[in-house]
Amino acid sequence: MHFKKKKDNMLMLGMFSLLIAFILGRFDSQYPLIDFFEGVFTGISVVMNFSLLFMFGKEKRMNDNNYIKNERELL
Repeated sequence: MHFKKKKDNMLMLGMFSLLIAFILGRFDSQYPLIDFFEGVFTGISVVMNFSLLFMFGKEKRMNDNNYIKNERELL
């Protein structure tokens, strides 16, 4: 249960970070601070989404291994 809640929070943080980065990217300004924050939010989004994919893949492999193990026990 805790893992599902953590996945949901990571997904929301990644999506909102990417949204903020897109919004900041729409401003064509000469301020380097806006470019910096655009990069920060893009980085947060990439890290959150890749770690979510990694955790989801790890969970899926664990479930597949348990399924295979249970099938072998039944035989």
